[in-house]
Amino acid sequence: MASKSDKNENRQQKESVRESAKEISKAKAQEPQKEMTFATVLKSQIYKDRNVLYALEPPTGFLHRTAQKNDLIVELAPILMGSAVNCLFVFGNPGTGKTGLTLDLMNQLKEEAKKQGVELISAYVNCSENRTEPAILLALMSQLDISREYPRMGWTKAKTIAEFSMLLNKIKNNVLIILDEIDYVLKESGDDILYRLSRINNDVDSKVSTILISNDIRVADYLKPRTQSTIGRVKVIFSPYASDELADILRERSRFAFKQDTVADAVISKIAEIEAQRDGDARKALELLDSCAKIAIAKKRSKITLDLVDEADQMLERDHTLNTISTLTEHQKLTYLSILQYEGTIISGTDVFKHYRELCESYNIKPLSERRCRTIVINLTELGLVDSEVGWLEDARKKARKIIINLDDALRNKAIKLIRDSLKEY
Repeated sequence: MASKSDKNENRQQKESVRESAKEISKAKAQEPQKEMTFATVLKSQIYKDRNVLYALEPPTGFLHRTAQKNDLIVELAPILMGSAVNCLFVFGNPGTGKTGLTLDLMNQLKEEAKKQGVELISAYVNCSENRTEPAILLALMSQLDISREYPRMGWTKAKTIAEFSMLLNKIKNNVLIILDEIDYVLKESGDDILYRLSRINNDVDSKVSTILISNDIRVADYLKPRTQSTIGRVKVIFSPYASDELADILRERSRFAFKQDTVADAVISKIAEIEAQRDGDARKALELLDSCAKIAIAKKRSKITLDLVDEADQMLERDHTLNTISTLTEHQKLTYLSILQYEGTIISGTDVFKHYRELCESYNIKPLSERRCRTIVINLTELGLVDSEVGWLEDARKKARKIIINLDDALRNKAIKLIRDSLKEY
């Protein structure tokens, strides 16, 4: 557990960041805007090939992922020998190369299978978009059998399972399935899909291998004992990138994305340090570099300089917060709105629930229980939209959950307007 001094230090750091944000916003407001045209942007001497920054596969391969690549190759090689791989787990935070490297190796495996005369077909499903077992199976079938048109929804679970088994019996082949972001399914729909896939080779004529990719390293906590005992025990961990590793990735992409001598090495080092201190996400580091480039173009500069990094970082943080808010559920938005509309910066859990019930009544929505509301507050904390901790509340004269609003006034007002506008749509 974090000590009291650590919490105070974290709070001071966040207050410092908020003050910096206010200063940057004030400076930007005072800085006169220069009129731009599409022609002036196209004349910019910065980008060479911007797409490289966001390409899933790096131009010269995956840096600092040799150990993970070797582990995956060893685990997938039995497919070339006619043996299925049972639920291989790939864990890691977002932006650590899990999906890109896995898909790259899938293509390499298919090429090698072709050379060896081994029949192999594959299918990839992102479970953040398909969160139920029928939706996943229908998405898999539409890729494994392109000769038939499958509905996206509408079939019962029993019919979908039966059709999936019939297709695998018809294929009679080696099948590689990749389920990305499987944690979405486990949290919302349970682990039936994993239990079924872990035992499917006992019931069909095809040899089915499964790779499961998760952003949540605690994914095993969502598995029932019966599933844990049947799935494979092999796990490949993608750790967050360190500062020097992120710097290498940024330099490599910069060589292809920007014109020569456009990006100062100090810029790359600072971005790498910023993102390494957060969660070691290479995608966010590349996004921050891209944001610096766009600001440089807007300022009609020919180079990306160190002074742009903080401005770009604050701009992205604001955009990320608003994007996160837009994805909240109806009751999450109502709970968050009850926090944001509070006059102070620290509010108790009891006051949040009281205001939440009032908002539900005003929008003619049936409120959830106080326990569910507490769970939502914890979810909002995990998303970084609020800070919360159990501590002494002076006003209440007791220990309770303290919710701290961590947005500056401008962003807070934007968030309130965004939530109000979206609730009108329900």
